[in-house]
Amino acid sequence: MEKEPDFFTDITSTNGGLIIIALGVLLLIGAIRRWEWVFDMTGQRNKGFNFLLFLYDLFGDKGLRIGMIITSIIFILGGIGMMVFM
Repeated sequence: MEKEPDFFTDITSTNGGLIIIALGVLLLIGAIRRWEWVFDMTGQRNKGFNFLLFLYDLFGDKGLRIGMIITSIIFILGGIGMMVFM
């Protein structure tokens, strides 16, 4: 019996990289525009070390925003790296 292909079997590294880049761009725009759902940290206080909460504790809202911008740039660079090196 043949296994029926699903959605994820057809994703190439280029398509996967584009999806990750799009996610990074969405988070970057959300951090710049201060969208509430981007900064929602509900339930994250007691989970151990968290980079974004560490920046929030040190610098307040601006630190959280800068941390989210850094995170989104890492997503974008990771997507580019996935497209180029895979």
